[in-house]
Amino acid sequence: MAESKKAGTKNTEKRKKFSGGSRGQSLVEGAAILTFGTILVKIIGAVFKIPLGNIIGEAGMGYFSAAYALYLPVYTLSAAGFPSALARQVAENIATGRYKDARKVHRVAQRVFLITGVLGFIAMAAGGFIYINFVDPDSIYSVLAMSPSVLFCCLMAGYRGYYEGLRNMTPTAVSQVIEALGKLFIGLGLAVGIMYYGEYTFRNDLTAFGVTVNTLEEAHIASYPYAAAGSLAGIAVGSLLGLIYMVIRHKKSGDEITERELDSSPEPRSTNYILSNFFKIGIPIAMGVLVLNLTQFIDAITIQNRLEGLDPGAMREIYGSLLDGVTDEKIPNFLYGAYNFGINLYNLVPYITQALGVSALPTLAAAWAIHKKSKIHSSVNSVIKISVLIGFPAGLGICALAGPILELLYPGKPAAVIAVPMLRVLGIMVLFGALVTPINSMLQAVGRQQVPVYLMLIGASIKLLLNYTLVGITDINIKGAPIGSICCYAFIVIASLIILWRRTKIKPDIMTTFIKPLFAAILCALAAWSVNGLLHMVIPSDSRIIGALITVIAMAVAVVVYVAAILLVKGMTKDDILMIPKGEKIANILEKKNLI
Repeated sequence: MAESKKAGTKNTEKRKKFSGGSRGQSLVEGAAILTFGTILVKIIGAVFKIPLGNIIGEAGMGYFSAAYALYLPVYTLSAAGFPSALARQVAENIATGRYKDARKVHRVAQRVFLITGVLGFIAMAAGGFIYINFVDPDSIYSVLAMSPSVLFCCLMAGYRGYYEGLRNMTPTAVSQVIEALGKLFIGLGLAVGIMYYGEYTFRNDLTAFGVTVNTLEEAHIASYPYAAAGSLAGIAVGSLLGLIYMVIRHKKSGDEITERELDSSPEPRSTNYILSNFFKIGIPIAMGVLVLNLTQFIDAITIQNRLEGLDPGAMREIYGSLLDGVTDEKIPNFLYGAYNFGINLYNLVPYITQALGVSALPTLAAAWAIHKKSKIHSSVNSVIKISVLIGFPAGLGICALAGPILELLYPGKPAAVIAVPMLRVLGIMVLFGALVTPINSMLQAVGRQQVPVYLMLIGASIKLLLNYTLVGITDINIKGAPIGSICCYAFIVIASLIILWRRTKIKPDIMTTFIKPLFAAILCALAAWSVNGLLHMVIPSDSRIIGALITVIAMAVAVVVYVAAILLVKGMTKDDILMIPKGEKIANILEKKNLI
């Protein structure tokens, strides 16, 4: 009897541990898991894209980026927004004891994801033949290789949304890492193998993928479309592996809903009711994500199209030997690929701040629901502040070290020269891009989910107009693309902040939230630029290893300067520190030293 009671107590404690007070992981635990997973995925992504850029070159990256630009809006229409709708419905049903509804919502949602995934897959594969009329026709192989990812990611999104609704973030994080590892090993392996095959056939019969070639460089050019497609096929396989993990995990471990809970639960609501709520919540969020992704789609369809109207001879005068080996008709794709070397670096920062905004969203939503003004004030300011503290120094640091960073990652590549002025502008754009998703999440939390859609449509229109105008000017050409982007995001962020502050009736602390971090970030960038220049003056840097070491040292010094500056000007508050892992311990130490 005692042993039975002890076992029962142990099981109860196990259930309580899972439930986190009510059920699932706590907000801090879930946020920590997702943030760690996000950082790990971005590291894996960098290990994938940096060697890939060196393997398939600027032309190959042009094919790769063109396919990805089509994938993003297609996937968004098929799935994005709906996992959040699923998570919210599941969480509400669990909180109210409607466990049968929670499971039914998942079943209904999986059918929706299957239908939208199949339609998205067909739309991307078939629509690709129309899409390539606006980009390089050889991009079709990459588009077709990428298209199965729409189906796999849609089905995987159904499982992720369900577990997130149960407040269990581990399956999402693990599946993201599996997906990234699949992309890394399979995608990179296929790209290397295809390039090797092109070289092999050239040496044997002077052909590469059915094209007669005279030099190894021509063999590489002929191989790039297929190598880019191979890397994207690896992404598709990676998403399939992530889906397989989720299916196995669900079958093996279930959802932790017990038979007793199901027995005590009322009968589930109708399928029509569930679908109605599902689309009511999900469509506005999906539209916001779609319009955000339109910026890359606009780049894909306007940049190459406008570059094709420029005189190839004038382009060769501007870029000189950097275009050696590139035929006239391939110059637009080559320059577009070089631009995306910079875009890949820019995307690292907003991806991290996006995770921070999403993890803080439930706190603001709860405070808004109970009209707790002090909590609303601290939540809004803290989310914006953390994004600023990350985005400002990272962006200005990228701007200051654009050339050395590109040379460090892509030594000897023409893109390491062509992309420098664009990456400087993209570095400034980080100041705005790092804030877009967190602010959008907060607008959704306070019931203004339509606002991001309207603002992003206006921003996308600004970008479309500037892209069309600037890229079509010979002396500006590809360098006009990031200018359109920075104007787009600057408008969105400024307008969104004004609306958010008015909605929440918050008087912003501009000095603490923006001015002090900006001052520290400027010092950070100046330190990076100065140290890099000084070391290059006093140390012979003909060696790439020495040059890379100097760049790393400059970045390290910049980080130290930024941390010291932000603490000395008291640019961080205790609330800001508490938003990060181990924040309470860090805050106590800084308080003792009178630094916050």
